[in-house]
Amino acid sequence: MKIESLMPTSIGGLDKAQKTSASDHFGEVLQNAITETADAQKKAEALSMAAAQGENVPMQDVIEAVSKAELTLQTMLTVRDKAVSAYKEIINMPI
Repeated sequence: MKIESLMPTSIGGLDKAQKTSASDHFGEVLQNAITETADAQKKAEALSMAAAQGENVPMQDVIEAVSKAELTLQTMLTVRDKAVSAYKEIINMPI
């Protein structure tokens, strides 16, 4: 029996393909969240401009769009802050 057959194939129980897949998935989720935030901001801005120019836009739609844009931006800022905090903790860990 070879020693290599007794050793784990990867650290943490995931092989290289699984790690790549997990990081790709995280990247996709993050990209989708950023896109959703940008879209919400653009929609809120467009509705606000239309209302300011006197177009017939229901104020409830404007308020909902601005509230959604604010909420998505707050969420993204919170995620960013948590990611930076986690990074700082990892950097400060003793080796």
